[in-house]
Amino acid sequence: MTGSDTLSAYSSGNTFALKPLTDFRCDVAPQKGIHLFHFSHSLCSMKVRQALAENAVHWTSHLVLLPAYQQYEPDYVRINPRCVVPALVCDGKVTTDSANILNFINSKLSNLDPLQKPSVDEFEAIAFWLDKADSLPIEALTYGDNRGSNKSFLFKRLANGGKAHEFKANLLRKLVKRHENEKLLHDAYKSKLNIVENTLTIIQKSTRLNALYDTADSILIELETQLLSGPFNAKGWLASNKFSLADIAWGVVLYRLQKLGLAPILWGNRTTVSQYCEKLFARESFKTGIMDWSNIPKNIVFPMVKYKLFNRNKLVG
Repeated sequence: MTGSDTLSAYSSGNTFALKPLTDFRCDVAPQKGIHLFHFSHSLCSMKVRQALAENAVHWTSHLVLLPAYQQYEPDYVRINPRCVVPALVCDGKVTTDSANILNFINSKLSNLDPLQKPSVDEFEAIAFWLDKADSLPIEALTYGDNRGSNKSFLFKRLANGGKAHEFKANLLRKLVKRHENEKLLHDAYKSKLNIVENTLTIIQKSTRLNALYDTADSILIELETQLLSGPFNAKGWLASNKFSLADIAWGVVLYRLQKLGLAPILWGNRTTVSQYCEKLFARESFKTGIMDWSNIPKNIVFPMVKYKLFNRNKLVG
């Protein structure tokens, strides 16, 4: 099993995904203001919403319904060829990839006083832990199985042995053929198909899935070591005495792993990680960016019903 097999499909060490966009001019994106294309329960959307809240950035919401596969709609793919959420648009310019967006918000959009931010010499450590959080194979752990003892109902439904990914793969194969004459869409769907097929292979092979749990466990051991020896041990945060992007990324990752019922498996009696979780989840921006979007009927069920009632040109039709 190669190193890339245990990485997130969108981590910096993986070659499946198209390169992220940074402040890229897009004529079909909103041309004025700050806009976020996102989904309420998307892990990467959570990170970006919290970063926007943390940096006091006002933004306009555009919900992309992942259960309806709106991330594959041509109009959206022309904005974000990665076929995922989120995508950030600032005055007609698009930035994609959650880690890339976090850095863009921090450097270009933040309304915080510089004294509230970590120092420049801490950026390397922050980037290291951002990449660590980004490298966890969350998608495979989410869809792979039900070994989490207290997995929420929503995530139990998703862990269906790869059936959802089989459907996605078949849909993407159709889209690759349907849009073979438009290079942007063809390349986007082809790249996404490769990612879905690779993830499906991992989900359906227990040996590969077990290796992912081993990878996640080793990363959590590294996290615990850093918490015990780094700024957190002196009442600071993960990579700095001040709250940073690394804390945003890890707060969302740990929250998702907790929702998957994997806390007892991955950090169990590591009380320092649990203490870090408590501190992260109590942050006001965490409540704004994550908890305020957790209402399933409001943010998933009702929009899905409306979509099915009024959308006459469904992608999967």
